[in-house]
Amino acid sequence: MSDSDSVSEWLRGLEDGDADAAQKLWDRFFKRLMLHADNRIGRALGGRVEAEDIAASVFESLYIGAQQGRFQSVKNRDELWWLLMKLAHRKLINAVRFETAEKRGGRNRPISLNNDRSCGFFAIVSREPTPDDVIVLGEELERVLTLLPEERLKKIAQLTLEGLTVIEISQQLGIATVTVTRKRKLIRSIWLRDLQE
Repeated sequence: MSDSDSVSEWLRGLEDGDADAAQKLWDRFFKRLMLHADNRIGRALGGRVEAEDIAASVFESLYIGAQQGRFQSVKNRDELWWLLMKLAHRKLINAVRFETAEKRGGRNRPISLNNDRSCGFFAIVSREPTPDDVIVLGEELERVLTLLPEERLKKIAQLTLEGLTVIEISQQLGIATVTVTRKRKLIRSIWLRDLQE
C-alpha cells in the first residue's frame, strides 16, 4: 500500500472514529504542521501564539469535520496536506484577529501571514474549507507545478509546500543546500511571474 493510499484509509477511519487512524494521521502530519505554523507565527505574531496550539487545534477541526463527513473528497496525502495548511491559515487568522483586537492594545490592523508572497495562490479565508475548496486547491497545485520546467523543481516545490526546510530537502534529494536555495528562488520567481500575468 502506498503512503497516499494509507492516508486515504486513515481518513476514512477517522470518519468512523477510529482512534488508531487518528493516531497515525497525528504521527504523520503533526510535527510538519507545527513547523509550518511556527514559520507563519514568526512573521505574523512574533511568538504571541504557540505553533503547537495551532497544530492541535487544526487536528481537532480535522477530527470534527471528518466525523461530520465534510472531507470525503480528500483522497490522498497531498490533498490532506493542503487541507491541513488551509485550516492552519484559518486558525492563524483568528489568532491575529484576537491578538490585534483593540481591547488588547491593538488596532485591528491587518497582519499578512504570507509576507514573502512565495505561495500567493493560497486562498486564505476565515472558514472551514469545503470539499470543493480542497478540490480547487489541488487543481491549483497541479497547475502551478506544471509551470516548473524540471522534475527536480517540482519535487523541491512539493517538499517546500509540505513544510520541509532547505536542509531536509537537501538531505532527502541528495543535493547541496545552496542548490535547494537557488532552485527555491527560481520557483518563487516563476510563480510570481504567473501571478503578475
